Amino acid sequence: MTNTQDGETRTPEQIAELFAIAGREIEAIEQLTGCVDQLHEVQAAKAQLATLTPAEVRAALEFRRGTLGEAQ
Repeated sequence: MTNTQDGETRTPEQIAELFAIAGREIEAIEQLTGCVDQLHEVQAAKAQLATLTPAEVRAALEFRRGTLGEAQ
């Protein structure tokens, strides 16, 4: 058993779990980086969509309806 700064004790199993959690840091950073990249992509797409004319929006919606209808 190991004492903590606040006087609690931790078992070797609890300490091993702390090492396992700390060891996932790189994976967490990679996932976060991927999420940030995806968010940037979404924001760029939304910015491009905001520049479309009403005719372009209607054409795209018709295209999507046709595509969704074929998938069913």
